[in-house]
Amino acid sequence: MRDFRIRLSAIRGLLFESQATLTAYKHRPRTTDRTTNYEKGVEDLTGFWKEAAKITQALWYVDQQTCVFCGGEQGVICQTCTTNYLRPDLGRCKRCGKLILAEKLHCLDCEVGKGPKYLDQVTAWGHYSGGLKDFIQKVKFEAHPRNIMEIARPFSDWAISQLPVVDGILAVPMHSSRLAERGFNQAEVLTSALHWELGLPILRGVERIESTSSQVLLSRQERLHNLKGAFAVLQPEYFKGKSVWLVDDVTTTGATLEAVAEVLHGSGVLAIYGLCLAAGLEKKLVPLRN
Repeated sequence: MRDFRIRLSAIRGLLFESQATLTAYKHRPRTTDRTTNYEKGVEDLTGFWKEAAKITQALWYVDQQTCVFCGGEQGVICQTCTTNYLRPDLGRCKRCGKLILAEKLHCLDCEVGKGPKYLDQVTAWGHYSGGLKDFIQKVKFEAHPRNIMEIARPFSDWAISQLPVVDGILAVPMHSSRLAERGFNQAEVLTSALHWELGLPILRGVERIESTSSQVLLSRQERLHNLKGAFAVLQPEYFKGKSVWLVDDVTTTGATLEAVAEVLHGSGVLAIYGLCLAAGLEKKLVPLRN
């Protein structure tokens, strides 16, 4: 409650400063020199919009004092959760993003050619388990998209350290029926966070035109078959020659990323990099932690 009051106080202060800037603009001294008036007006309005941006940031960002995964008072993500869920000790399969031993480049499936074919690289921030899994499920199924802003900075910092800079970022699209049911697309919220932090343009123009059945119990090949024809690029010429980050919350088999990447590749996209919050673990190589 104390943090909430502090946050409200900060926002009120910013509102007061913005109001003062706007009032100063309204009552600014005028001269007969139209050029001087114009330049002064631009200067005052620039100041106003800077204050407005601060308010927006204050509304979206919270000065996080507790770990978003466990609630411990050790910063945005405590060291224990970093170790257990983000797994910096492990590598990521370059083809599908699965967490693997650090000395490996690919998981067993991708080594024998069973991985994605249209993705240049896939990487995941952490392992889909424990606190990270709970965080993602709360965002999706308890309607808390704003929580993503709490991890926007560390996730963005990690992403830019793993993937090359691209022409833009694209969210894996959600079918309109699912979007109407949930009210938001978590992948779009992630792209907004990345855009806010890194300044990379958001790309649009891919739609999910087929609503598919649940894929939880399906194999990778069954998922790929299930997703055949599910996505479409509206204006292929818009994407031609571009490089993109393709963003989703979770990847398990990589089938959804691959299905979107296939239509992007067919539209002339030069490089496609998958980026997710979480992925599965190569259980044959890496033992699960208790």
